[in-house]
Amino acid sequence: MEEKQTSPEEGFSRRQEDRITPREKIYPLRFIIDYILEKKNLLLTLEGKSMRRTLDIQAISEEILRQGKNLYGDPEKMSEGEQKIYRLLLKQQKMIRQLTVGLTNKGLAFEDMDNMVRQAQPIIMRLMFRDALTDTYNRYFFISHSDELMEKAPKDVGFSLAFLDIDNFKQCNDVYGHDFGDEALKYLSNTVNRRLQQDNLEQTYFVRMGGDEFILISNELPFSDFALLLDELRQRIASGTIQWEDTRGTITVSIGGANSLSSKAETPWEIYRAADERLYAAKSRGKNQIAVD
Repeated sequence: MEEKQTSPEEGFSRRQEDRITPREKIYPLRFIIDYILEKKNLLLTLEGKSMRRTLDIQAISEEILRQGKNLYGDPEKMSEGEQKIYRLLLKQQKMIRQLTVGLTNKGLAFEDMDNMVRQAQPIIMRLMFRDALTDTYNRYFFISHSDELMEKAPKDVGFSLAFLDIDNFKQCNDVYGHDFGDEALKYLSNTVNRRLQQDNLEQTYFVRMGGDEFILISNELPFSDFALLLDELRQRIASGTIQWEDTRGTITVSIGGANSLSSKAETPWEIYRAADERLYAAKSRGKNQIAVD
């Protein structure tokens, strides 16, 4: 890949805005989903209270009608005023029954809405947190989850982050075309993700930050094991072949890795900068190299 022209500090400064958490942004999709589900539950609670009150009123109305029949027997024997009250009670009883049916239908509609939102939620979450080309996690995933992952990292393990950068990627695109370049990005992602699935690493994530910029983050591997994984990935990527139509080729990656314990970083972005610096070291050694703390 073509060498970067900016310093780590300059690259990091351009990303300061990414420190803004999703909840500080205006109505992200996840907030909208949570809001809909929360309001749906509130409306169901209110509907339930309305239903109970309606049934109580209906019971009172029926009791008054029953008492009236006991007292007067035939409604025709009632006085004009009593008959008017009797007719109003009958009308009220009919309206209450209609209202009860309406409340029941509303409750069913809310349940349908809830089912639809819950079924759509995984799809929406995937659209939010997955890269369309490579099906890896995306930059928004890192912004949304890195603080939590770092906080939950065991004290003796820490939070690890590594840059994986395709060597001479611009040249690859210029010589073989951008379609082949896209295949190279997908090959890289598939190789890494298959390796993570092989060991069932559930707290280790491969993330496409944009373009050909990828990072691997983990809070479950000691840094020594994380470094061994990085070197294994480097070798696997170099040993495979990329096929696009009649074009065949290979790629190599340079990797820079850092850990919160050894770098004494307090935020994911500080580890991000440390790993970026290690990447420059790996590139300077001739590429297809790994550099860690």
